[in-house]
Amino acid sequence: MSIPRDHHFIPVFYLKQWCAANGKLIEYSIKHGKSICKSVGPRHTGFEPDLYSFPELPVDAAQHIEKVFLQYVDDTAARALRLRLASAKSGWTPELVNGWSRFLLSLHIRHPDAMKEFRAATKSIWKKSGADAQAEYELTRKPTDPQTFDEYIAKIDPLIPVKASINSIIKAFDNDLVGNHFNSMWQSVVNLSASRHQLLTSDRPLGLYNLKQPDGILYLPISPTLLFFASNDRGAAHRLIMSKPTDIVMEVNRIVVSRARRYVYAQTESQETFIRRMMSTEAEPTPLFPELDKYK
Repeated sequence: MSIPRDHHFIPVFYLKQWCAANGKLIEYSIKHGKSICKSVGPRHTGFEPDLYSFPELPVDAAQHIEKVFLQYVDDTAARALRLRLASAKSGWTPELVNGWSRFLLSLHIRHPDAMKEFRAATKSIWKKSGADAQAEYELTRKPTDPQTFDEYIAKIDPLIPVKASINSIIKAFDNDLVGNHFNSMWQSVVNLSASRHQLLTSDRPLGLYNLKQPDGILYLPISPTLLFFASNDRGAAHRLIMSKPTDIVMEVNRIVVSRARRYVYAQTESQETFIRRMMSTEAEPTPLFPELDKYK
């Protein structure tokens, strides 16, 4: 079986919704200060080689996050997306409900800029746990055991620290607390086909605001005409539905495009002037996850 080397942080099944009849979509990027527009297939964009790999591990384990975990995340989410696109009320098994929420969270975490932060933080967590681990080890260490916990671990399996990093990253993707909150929100798909413009997407397509507050919302464009929307307050969904489609699309596009870090995607070139003017103008400051700094 071939080793997956092109690791997509924007899944192919998601980008396919923006493909035209020729099977391609329009990709916008900024390289060396120059805006670039080109037509690409969804498999040929939104990826980075070996983004989720851990080359310290044997070949069959190095790609575990991409080949096993994220494949399951995306396979489940692809089935859930089909239900979202159809505005289906039935067919939502617990696996698909959880899979959709896991997918939303993954879009927030799996970006290359975020993965750098998670890799650094998980390594630091392991190192900083050394003193506590040594103290616990001293309580049970046998005379024949190595003097230090690190030596003991190296004797059992020198790759345990790397495996611990992988498990920590997977737990961030599969956060029960966040996932259960997403599941509990009022959810809907808003048809915006009456808008003068189409919805765009990017490499930072998920909008998250005040999730811990009563007015918390999240949204994600799922096609050029459909917007997934969830809120803590059912009234927020009602207010959105009552808004003018063009106004909704323009506001969502403004945020999705201005937050883009690498790519913006469209089905046509009709909004090129807007994209070139707005792209990456309000990109999130780094670190994307400042709470991880305490582990560095």
